[in-house]
Amino acid sequence: MISYNEKGDGVRQKKRIVLGIGMICTLMIATVYMSRFTHIIAEKEWKVLNGIVVVLDPGHGGKDGGAQSGEIMEDEINLTIAFQTKELLEQAGAQVILTRDGDYDLADKGAANRKRQDIRKRMDMMNAEDVDVFISIHLNAYPNPKVQGAQTFYNEKDEASKEFANLIQNKLKVLTKSKMTSKPGDFYLLENAKTMGVLVECGFLSNPNDRALLVKEEYQKALANVLYKSIKEYFDFLM
Repeated sequence: MISYNEKGDGVRQKKRIVLGIGMICTLMIATVYMSRFTHIIAEKEWKVLNGIVVVLDPGHGGKDGGAQSGEIMEDEINLTIAFQTKELLEQAGAQVILTRDGDYDLADKGAANRKRQDIRKRMDMMNAEDVDVFISIHLNAYPNPKVQGAQTFYNEKDEASKEFANLIQNKLKVLTKSKMTSKPGDFYLLENAKTMGVLVECGFLSNPNDRALLVKEEYQKALANVLYKSIKEYFDFLM
């Protein structure tokens, strides 16, 4: 004969089992929904630059190697930084156009003034109707080897470009510890640009400290990350 207490214990045990199964099912359902929600948020974050068209302009190329220090050529480092920036931007959903993807300029064979034609063709790519922003990537050089630091230039008549330049420069200051500020630049590309954009001098090949950093892959990637994050932050704010 089963006592009243034994019956009560059995009922309570069954309730605990049912309650435990219910809690497990609830946790499983919650985990599935949370995983799905996290995936949606991650996907949105990852593709935050969908629909944004970016022109990256690795300065110089071909016979025009740009600034030089020994065997270190500006045009090669510019291109490397551009490739690294392109990869980051495309992962975030942006469409990226490079003005060049190898060691060449954009002038036609036999052009009377290769430099002029090259720069105009780059400008035409930047001013294309569907382009949202451009960054022209360069390295600097100066007779005084003590001068160092990265600096961003913009068209003083374009407030959006100035704002974008300040955003990049603030991030460059954190990376390079430079005291330089963004400033208007009298460059042909900037003065004739119809699209928002900037020219970034990533450092001085003429300065030993800058030069030692600029040849390192890790530092080049850090510069690319600054450019990527600046574009992402600017357009994320607009959206």
